[in-house]
Amino acid sequence: MPKSLLWVGALLCGVGMAVIIASAVMGYMGLNASYNLGDPTKFEFVLIPFWEIGLGALVLGMACLLGSRRLMKNAPAP
Repeated sequence: MPKSLLWVGALLCGVGMAVIIASAVMGYMGLNASYNLGDPTKFEFVLIPFWEIGLGALVLGMACLLGSRRLMKNAPAP
């Protein structure tokens, strides 16, 4: 379990950082990088910026890494 949390945490941290960097680059180029959670056919637009999505993935990845570290620390010795 701790190793799977370690891998998932590392993957989420990498994806989160990549999305944040992509959002920064697109913002530098003048593009609005966001994801629409609304229904465009009803003219409902709930735009979530990419950096917020990346930040959420990064925080979740860090929580997985900290949980993995805590499980490895408290695990009984074989």
